[in-house]
Amino acid sequence: MTTNSSAPLARIRDLHDLLGVIPHLLGFHPDESLVLIVVDGAQVQVTARVDLTDVATGGQVEMLMDRLLLRWPSATVWLVGYSASETDAWRVLQRAEDHAGEALAGEPLCVSAGHYRVGDASGPRYRHDPTSTQSAAAATVHGLQARPNRAVLRAEVRVDPAMAAEAERHWVTALDRLAGFDAHQLPDEMARALALHLNAPFGVPSVELAWLAVLANVPAARDRALVAISRDDADAHVELWSRVVRASPYGTQQHALSLLGMAAWVSGNGALQSVCLEELEQQGADLALQGMLEKLNEGIVPPSYWDELRPELLEAITPLPSEVRADQAAREIGHAHGQGADHKVA
Repeated sequence: MTTNSSAPLARIRDLHDLLGVIPHLLGFHPDESLVLIVVDGAQVQVTARVDLTDVATGGQVEMLMDRLLLRWPSATVWLVGYSASETDAWRVLQRAEDHAGEALAGEPLCVSAGHYRVGDASGPRYRHDPTSTQSAAAATVHGLQARPNRAVLRAEVRVDPAMAAEAERHWVTALDRLAGFDAHQLPDEMARALALHLNAPFGVPSVELAWLAVLANVPAARDRALVAISRDDADAHVELWSRVVRASPYGTQQHALSLLGMAAWVSGNGALQSVCLEELEQQGADLALQGMLEKLNEGIVPPSYWDELRPELLEAITPLPSEVRADQAAREIGHAHGQGADHKVA
């Protein structure tokens, strides 16, 4: 399941705007999907997406809606189905509508073959062009991407095959570099590298990306990278760790992927968080941080929980850099590149 939170509902004027902003909230244009938009207090709290096939049989869509409404009991829910087969989409939408009852925000919508219907399979049919809406334009201005499909997002957590040989060379160089450090120096080396590169993650040389990937495989250094993430600078961490993952040989980037997934959750990018989990599972990973990510995803835990969880993790890390106290580290480590510490949900 993909879950993202979003922008104030006041920006959504009509159904065209609602449909126009969904790809930007998810990060990609959905297909063969059920999308649930949870609204509470005139604010979109979460935008959740599941494959239609995952909720095609009885019980699954009802369970998902119960989980969402348990977390936001006073919320209402918009239901949108996307499918080449209107029949398949409406079958799921009708079950979801029946289960929602008074929590339904408006009539269900079904998007298929460049058009959408409202209400049911016999409802009015309108042309669907999400890129032409004011909501889509506003989302683009605010930096919310809408990739053509989810496969494009998956490609963003994999090394480019054309760069695989270079990634292997840099990985070997980084391993040689690692041998020049004592183990107790590596957490501070991670903090130093983050302080250096978070200012401009777009320009980090490939050899330095490989160095970060190797450091991420060292538990104490990885812990330092995890607590360095704050909600103010989570987007910079997402950009940096996504580049680290793409610069690492396949099979070596599992710990970097877990850090990317955590940064994605803190930044509110539930789509990327979900993709990281899928990639880790595909690689057969079984990491502690991966398990944490799975629980956060299953529980639909909002990024705001990081404000409670991070101080606990800071307290658990010993020794802290330069032997500073945890409360001081919370101010310094997480803001190494000069920023302070929100957005979607995972």
